[in-house]
Amino acid sequence: MLVALASLLPGLFWLWYFRRYDVRDKEPAGRLAQCFVLGAVAILPALGWEAPFREQLQGTNSLAVQFALSFFVVGLGEELFKLLAVLLAVARAPEFSEPMDGIIYSIAGAIGFAVVENMLYIAAFGLVAAPLRGTAAALAHISFSGLAGYYLGRARFGAPPLITAAKGLAVAAVCHGLYDFILVTQIVSPLAVVLLIAGLQYLLFAAMGRAVRLPSRRLV
Repeated sequence: MLVALASLLPGLFWLWYFRRYDVRDKEPAGRLAQCFVLGAVAILPALGWEAPFREQLQGTNSLAVQFALSFFVVGLGEELFKLLAVLLAVARAPEFSEPMDGIIYSIAGAIGFAVVENMLYIAAFGLVAAPLRGTAAALAHISFSGLAGYYLGRARFGAPPLITAAKGLAVAAVCHGLYDFILVTQIVSPLAVVLLIAGLQYLLFAAMGRAVRLPSRRLV
């Protein structure tokens, strides 16, 4: 019970926090909950994607192997299934009515994913891991998916949908891969991870500012 609460409460806080920036037409709680739940479920196919590489992921690797694992297994796999979860929830939803919604829905999906992932980490390493997982790891997932959500919003209301959504996935996967690579290899100071998350948050808020100004006329 404590493990679940230690994972869920920070996630609900971040969902409340970022929802405040949806200033035009706030998304209904039910649709956000759907994204949250499907994001949580997305951890299952992500684990399946990573399963063939489990031994390497848990072992010590060369920098080249760890680079491939970080970017193409962890980064690409997790961001792909988070994005698919959000698409499943809102692709045809009438509430997806402006570009900013792509960010908000993607953040909700990311938080659901992070809550389950944090539960697994806290169950394995104890409650001592809860503060770091509930802040740094959650904000990292929010950043990756939020940036992908910016492109998802553009794909729905302007730019070519497949190319733009794929670009968002690529951005999220690269950011996630870099985060994982630095965290696992420790080739630089742990402070670099903090700076990376801060930089990604800056990019996310900049994307949110741009999304608010984008036209909401549906083109796809």
